[in-house]
Amino acid sequence: MSVNQGSAQALGEFAQLDAFAQLVQGALLRYDFDAKGQGALVYISEGCMDLWGVDARTILAHEAVIWLMAPREQRRLLRGGFREATRRGAPWAHEWRIVDAQGRHKWLRGMGKPRPQPDGRVHWTVLVSDVTDSVRARSLDLASDDRFRRIFDSMPSIAVQAYGPDMIVRYWNKGSERVYGYRADEAIGRSMLELVIPPALRGSFDRNHQRTLDGRATLNTGVHWLLRKDGSSVEVHASEIITEHPERGVEIFCIDFDLTERRKVEDQRLALEAQLRESQKLEALGTLAGGVAHDFNNILAAILGNAHLALDDAREMPAVAESVGEILKAGARAKELVRRILAFSRRQALQRRVMPLQSVVDESVRLLRATIPKGVELRVLCDPDTPYVLADPTQLQQVLLNLCTNAWQAMPERSRGCLQIELQPHAGPPPATACVLPAQGPAEDWPALNVRLSVSDNGVGMDEATMARLFEPFFTTKPPGEGTGLGLAVVHGILRDHQAAVQVRSRPGEGTVFDLYFRAAALQAGEGEAPAVPGTARTTPAARGTRILYVDDDELIADLMQRLLRRAGHEPRVFTSPIEALRAVRGGEVDYELAILDYSMPGMNGVELVRALRERHPGIAAAITSGYLSAELRREALAAGVTELIDKPNTGEDLLEAIDRLIERLHQPCAPDPVGHWP
Repeated sequence: MSVNQGSAQALGEFAQLDAFAQLVQGALLRYDFDAKGQGALVYISEGCMDLWGVDARTILAHEAVIWLMAPREQRRLLRGGFREATRRGAPWAHEWRIVDAQGRHKWLRGMGKPRPQPDGRVHWTVLVSDVTDSVRARSLDLASDDRFRRIFDSMPSIAVQAYGPDMIVRYWNKGSERVYGYRADEAIGRSMLELVIPPALRGSFDRNHQRTLDGRATLNTGVHWLLRKDGSSVEVHASEIITEHPERGVEIFCIDFDLTERRKVEDQRLALEAQLRESQKLEALGTLAGGVAHDFNNILAAILGNAHLALDDAREMPAVAESVGEILKAGARAKELVRRILAFSRRQALQRRVMPLQSVVDESVRLLRATIPKGVELRVLCDPDTPYVLADPTQLQQVLLNLCTNAWQAMPERSRGCLQIELQPHAGPPPATACVLPAQGPAEDWPALNVRLSVSDNGVGMDEATMARLFEPFFTTKPPGEGTGLGLAVVHGILRDHQAAVQVRSRPGEGTVFDLYFRAAALQAGEGEAPAVPGTARTTPAARGTRILYVDDDELIADLMQRLLRRAGHEPRVFTSPIEALRAVRGGEVDYELAILDYSMPGMNGVELVRALRERHPGIAAAITSGYLSAELRREALAAGVTELIDKPNTGEDLLEAIDRLIERLHQPCAPDPVGHWP
């Protein structure tokens, strides 16, 4: 016993406290408060050693030692609660955490009741006990219920249910409400079999559940199609866990992941993969077609060039001139076919400008009225409020002509056919069913108002198999000899270059509708007019007798150009090897004023040859000819000082016009490079 100095009466009270302290677990404390509310600890039992690890004498001398073992926030609550109980004369109880003198973490609980005295003083007797074990057990039990409920309720895509051996629901989280449609108060107390298991599967689920409880079967884990409240089905991945609660007995927790969104994402991924495979197939075919077209251009250039020379020689021979004219017509058709192949394979440069699509529609309609059968009705509906677009008018005219030609050719009874072109504004991005080209382009960046161009017909329509191959190059439903299968492939390539979208709707016997969607472009000041391209019209021929270095590894073209340049009054120096041409220039064997060089040559390409020539003649005027004027070639040529790019095949006039411009610049060395002459 530890006592403070006091009267014999106090000693008697402390003896009673000592006797009572022997009967309880914990420590007894006695506080005395005077009438002014000032109090002091006057007694503490030896049980304090078990609680705080400090003896009674030390605590009586320095009471604060036991309260400082509690965290600051706990000390504030302790002090405030005790003072409030003293003021009100009410019983006091409180639990708090401490770290005792030996460093042990404990939970203590204090309980006390004030006893007012006749002289106005108040005596407090407080029992403090160690409740660490009971608090931990209670906390864990509460946490195991409350915490997992809060966790599972915060994940709406995960449905969690708890039920007993009888499959009666005991717990139903927010995710279960979303997935299955039942509120918690509707589900709790009902059987899982009745709520979510389809009738055809209830017997097998129940039998497997009983075998699982007996340890004779595995849990019902895996992918299942279960029922919603409205009778619809939902696909979930279910996992079951069996637990045993000391009071509630065996419990089964079922965790269901709703696979609906995952399936949507998977379907979208598969669709994108299909689009990617289709795009890769088209790209591979386009690369092949472009490569063939590039090689064919050289052959075609020789054919057309020689035909033009022959036509000049045959002025006095009408029969020969007529035959040569037919050769030129056939060559022009071949040139157009190559151009279509290059358009499909993205080997033509876009010349896009801000423009109204109605001008493309008007020009296309003028051409169509001269070609479509008399019995086909052509309807044109253009909304004047349609926004402008950023587009290449020539290529979009080709798109419209290809679609309209396919449309009227798909009408079996052309005396009653109807072809309609409709141009109007479109709010928001294209419909979700439309294919945005390129496939990887996001639809979210479309302006609020865009443009829809539709071509519809009442022809034979298409089945799904035909529509699946619609844009494949060289695929056609026309008889042999009546179609190349490039029309819609070219449409696909041009729309892809414009980052447009296309939607095709068709059924056999019900006609076809092509809906094309283009991003609207804001019309700025000075835009919307056709750009001036200087030098496109042939001016008065420049001075003749110009010494020209011409290099092309194709002997047919080299021979053709030598004769063409001589006939035009120039002095050509022609080589078929860039290495030999460079050696002759460096050796002083060749005197020239300007150079015209093929780009693709063995050993050294045209741009490399220009750089080598400029080392000896820095101010030389040079032109590059190629059947494929790629963006990379344009950048390289510009950096090397090339001022003209000439597309193959050309009629000879293109070449002579380029030479005239080069000769003019020979007399204007300070003039800026006329990039506008580049096609």
